[in-house]
This record gives sequence, structure tokens and C-alpha cells, in this order.
Amino acid sequence: MNEFPCFVSPLARYAAWNLCPLECLSGTHTWSFNPFYRRSFWRTRRMMARTPDDAAAWLPALAFAVSCEKDADVLVELARQPLPEPLPLEARPWRDRLIQVWEQYPAATTWEETIRLSALVRLDRRAERLPEWLREARRALDLGWYDRHLRLAALAGWRPRPGNGPPHGDKTGAAEAWVRFWEKSYKSPDINGLIAATALLHLAEAGWLPSDPSPERLREEFRQRVQQWPVSYDERSVLRMLLASVPADASSPEQQDIMKWLELTHRNVPREKREAVWGMLAAWQRESVLERSGRGRFREPPLLLPDLARALEWERDNNVLLAMAEYVPVLAEVRAHPEAMRAVVARWEPLSRNAAYSGTRQAAWVARWNLRRAGILTADEQSRFGADYMEAIGAKNDRDVLLALAQITPPGTFPLAIWTRRLSDQDDRCRLAAHLAIHGWLVDLTGGGQLRQMRQVLRRAGQEGTDTGTVAPFVNLPPEVWPDFRRLHEIETALAAGQMPPPDAGAGNRPIPRTVPARLPETQPRMNPPGITDRTTGRTAGPEPPARPPSPETVRHE
Repeated sequence: MNEFPCFVSPLARYAAWNLCPLECLSGTHTWSFNPFYRRSFWRTRRMMARTPDDAAAWLPALAFAVSCEKDADVLVELARQPLPEPLPLEARPWRDRLIQVWEQYPAATTWEETIRLSALVRLDRRAERLPEWLREARRALDLGWYDRHLRLAALAGWRPRPGNGPPHGDKTGAAEAWVRFWEKSYKSPDINGLIAATALLHLAEAGWLPSDPSPERLREEFRQRVQQWPVSYDERSVLRMLLASVPADASSPEQQDIMKWLELTHRNVPREKREAVWGMLAAWQRESVLERSGRGRFREPPLLLPDLARALEWERDNNVLLAMAEYVPVLAEVRAHPEAMRAVVARWEPLSRNAAYSGTRQAAWVARWNLRRAGILTADEQSRFGADYMEAIGAKNDRDVLLALAQITPPGTFPLAIWTRRLSDQDDRCRLAAHLAIHGWLVDLTGGGQLRQMRQVLRRAGQEGTDTGTVAPFVNLPPEVWPDFRRLHEIETALAAGQMPPPDAGAGNRPIPRTVPARLPETQPRMNPPGITDRTTGRTAGPEPPARPPSPETVRHE
């Protein structure tokens, strides 16, 4: 009997691969009691460039993480994770589950409640929720000034669904009240006016405003207000929320608008604005907004690569560099400005090795990985990437960097021996990175058709012990790094059926393999799962496959 039927879509299998290691990590003491590590993990996930399918495949893992999280700083990262636009049809139940988890989250503080609402207004864009958002906005007026601004900024990020016009009939009351609420503070010259302009911009882009102000006027006013606002460090979260919500699926900004936004990344601009603007531009690039802005009377999209190269020459702020790491140039930019592209790579390389702050080194590694994944690196740059990777995982105790490297594809053969040595590291967070890397690689072997062969080898290892003629030589790996393949199959089956998997009832009663072969079954070079564009965390136990087009299998979208 076939224990592992193949009636699971590539997207569901990819989602299971993401959720299974996260369940395993959640059972470790280091992960559970160290919110800094969880925050670093999700920050890395957010910075990694991804397609809509990539983002959709992380929805189940995201729902699981939210349901377990108690730290507010980690919740912020969870609420900021990119969402799939458009949403694959198969992933709708996963998104609905994530909405349900955020709705049921027991927020214990005003800030946690704001985080919860900011996630919900991004996820649930139905007009039916407007009465609830309106009540929350009115309640926010009773909060202190700081909490009030954060709460209103979170609610101002609500956008109608693409193609959904204004409500009609008995549903118009809430929509009209929502518009009136923001119009009251729209003329205010302070932060309240900026927040209101953001909310009205979303409504104007969706055609919900009768005539005035127009979307073009609101876009220009929004940018001018951001430029003129003397933002403080305490208010950077407000600015980040507002710019992160600027619509990416509505009408695209004109070229001159983007060039004006770029002026807010210059050296003489406060770092809080530079961070927020680079984050917005990276999101626009990821969602093809910049490419769409090149259509119409402009033949070419705006090319931001030279500006990125110039900014990297002098930028030193850790948070700004984290935002810049998310920007991945398109092929048109690389072809138009090859020298600027090489300058960008040449700047990220030393930052990944020698930057003063670990967060900057982590960001630089993610930036290098994003560029490598996009096929932008030259042969020499890829060679340096591989050499730096091996040096970083083998000798350094850089916790944030190791966690980032544990989530990316290593060049060439997976360095099992090096990661195995790091399982004995004195630093518990370095051990956890090794755990994640090995566990993820073993899970990926199942996607390469190696599951049955690997189970047979492990079975022989358990039966024949030290029989060196069969699977020797051996290395001892802690049993917790080994995936529970039955649990993985259970997750795949549930996700394929449009459900979330049940709790892992057998977490404490799994058979423990006594020994592990040092040489696992050879894995042939393989492409990423059909229908998934270059899996972000794919690890291959063998030479990297040559570049070739992905499988033509299509995932229907909403």
C-alpha cells in the first residue's frame, strides 16, 4: 500500500514544508523562550523576495505562529508579513484561518490590540467589516495621543477589494460614515491629516469617493504631507504603517511621482522616512507596480537601481538597510545599468561579512540571496557567495546571520557535516539554526522523490546498528532534527483538503532513530515544486540544477 499518495498539489506540499519545521521548532526550549530569535526568523522571512505563490504557501505557518505568539515585538513582524496578491484559489481557506486566528487573538495591551487590528484590515477587505472598523476608529479617539495615532494609522490602511465598487442600498450607511469620519480630520495640518489622507486615498483609488478629491490629488498631497511631516523616532511606526498600506493593486503611480518619492531617500532626509520609503518602493517592485507605471505614455518603467547603488555608498542606519535589502532590481534595470548592479553587489558583500550590527549583516545576506535567486549574480559573484556561505556557517557565531543562512539554498551540495558540527555549539541559538537547516533539508528530500529510499536506509540503520557494510559510516544526529514524516503527510493531506491540520497529537511518542547514515541517498538535481516559482527555502542535496523554465502547471488565482 502506498503510504504517501501523490494527490497533493505543489502549493499544498510547499505549505506543508513550511509548517512542519515551524511546528518542530516550537517544541524547543530555545525557540519558545527567546522572542528575539523568533523575531529574527520572521524578519528574515519578510525580507526574502517572494511571488504570490510563495507568500500563499506561508499562510498556514503564519496562522500557526500567531496562535502561539505572546511577544508584542514578534507579533509586529507577523502582522507585517507580505500577503499574496492575487490570492491563489487553493489558499483561500488558509487565509480565512489566519483571519480567524487574528480575530481570536487575546490582546492583553492597547498596543497588541492595535497590532491585531492592523493585521485584520490588511487581510479582510470585505465592505461588510466597515461597521466594525468604524466603531474601532471612534473608540480610538478616547486613547492617549500616541496610542490614538497608532490605532488610527492601522485602521486607515483598510482598502476595498480590487474591483469592488462602493456599496449600494442598505449597505451605503457604513461606507458613507467611514468617508465622513476621515473627512473631518483631512484638512488638519498635523499627523491626523496625514492619516486621514491615507484612508481617503485608498477609497478614492477604489472609486468610493464621489468626485473630489481625486486619486491623483490625494497621491500628491499624501507625498507632500510625508515630506513636510517632522517625524520623530517614536512616530516611525505610524509612518511605516501608512506607507506600507499605499495601494499596490490600484492605479499605478506615474514616473514623476516615483522620482519624487526617491527624493525622500536622500541623505538629508530623516532616517525614519528613508526606511519607510525604501520599504514602500521594495513592495511596489515586488508587486510589479513600478513595471506597470512604465506603461502608457512612458515607454520604460522607472529604473531605481542607480539610486539604490548611490544610497548604499553612504547609508549606515540598520533599519534603513533592512528595508533596502528587500529591493530586487528587474532585468530591465540590470541591463540598463550593469555598472550600478555590480556596485550594489559589491556593497552588500562586505556588509554581509563585516558590518558593525548583526541585523545589518543579516540584511546583507538576504539581499545577496535575493539577487542570487533572481539570477542577477555573475559567476564570480556566485563563487564568492558560496565561499562566504561556507565560512559563515563553519566558523562564526553570528546568530542572526546563521538563522538567515539556515533558511536559504546553499550553493552546491548541502554541507551536512558542517551543520552537524554546529549542533554541538555552545550557543543555543546557533544550535537552533543548525537544527532548522538540517530539518528543512531532510523535509525537502521528500519533495525530490527520495522519501521511500531514505526511509528504507533509516530502517536498515535501526535494524543493523553498526553494520559498516550497509550504511556506514554513521554520524549521530539528535532525534529532534528528524522530521516526523507521518506528521508531514498529515499536514499535506489536511491542507490539500482546504483544512488546517489538527494538533500534533503524537509529538511526544515518535520512534527515535538510533543512528543516521552520514551519506544519505543521492538526490538528483531537481526543479522546485511545479507551479511554485523558485522556492525560497528549497535546499538540494546535490549540484544545483541548471537554470531552466519552471513547470507550466498553472495555479488559478482569485
